[in-house]
Amino acid sequence: MSDSTPTQKNVIEPPYFSNWADLFFPPIANRLLPFVSKFKWITPNVVTLFSFFLYVLGCLFIFIDIPGHLIFTAILLPLAYIGDCLDGQLARTKKLSSDLGNYLDKVVDVLKIYIITISLAYGAYLTTSEVIYIFLGFTACFFFNFRYYLKLETIFSQFNQDSQYLDKCRERKNALYRSKKAEYEQLSGSLSGKLKLAWLKHRSIFWVDEAEFVVFTSIGAVLNQIELVLWVLAISQFLIAFWRLFERGYQTHKAKDQLLDPMRK
Repeated sequence: MSDSTPTQKNVIEPPYFSNWADLFFPPIANRLLPFVSKFKWITPNVVTLFSFFLYVLGCLFIFIDIPGHLIFTAILLPLAYIGDCLDGQLARTKKLSSDLGNYLDKVVDVLKIYIITISLAYGAYLTTSEVIYIFLGFTACFFFNFRYYLKLETIFSQFNQDSQYLDKCRERKNALYRSKKAEYEQLSGSLSGKLKLAWLKHRSIFWVDEAEFVVFTSIGAVLNQIELVLWVLAISQFLIAFWRLFERGYQTHKAKDQLLDPMRK
């Protein structure tokens, strides 16, 4: 078997701490991986940039007034997110991981939030002429990035106090993943266990991140309810950001050990 052949060991599945929408996009990327990896010219950075192009195009169709324009949005955004899942898996499979590729992937992910919220806000404004949708777009974008700031500021603060902090986080994550895997295998043996397992795996339905932005926008496009999507995104980001603000403050002051767990933004 060549190094470029995908195996279960070098394909990363959605972790136990992923959001609900991240439970089904990466498996689709996994299915595409054997085919895509056959082409030498398809590099992880090519996939990143192409998925970003599809994402921008999907967002543009939100406010381009042509027949069926929202259907293009509903199709292109999920395809773009699958590509976003595929680039990292392809990098590991082809052993082409790089600092530049990782940087590009992270920067583009944040840029997409600006693009989708601006597009939704402008599209809703063109349809209704109501300024409130511009405000909702700003709210969703601002508080999503505020969540990023809270996470990064907390990590930097802990690292400044303890240079071994990141190593300890890595050890804790590996231990948690092993314990969760054993716990889930045990629960799957009974009906009550399966019900609890369903809750443990899908309780993240209350969190709205990049994948959920795509899912909600696609659903809103199909139903022609872009304005409702903006309300959902703005309210969810506001509530999650303030929850994180108080949670990180409590953990920093009273429960530092919890800061070693996989940290969600």
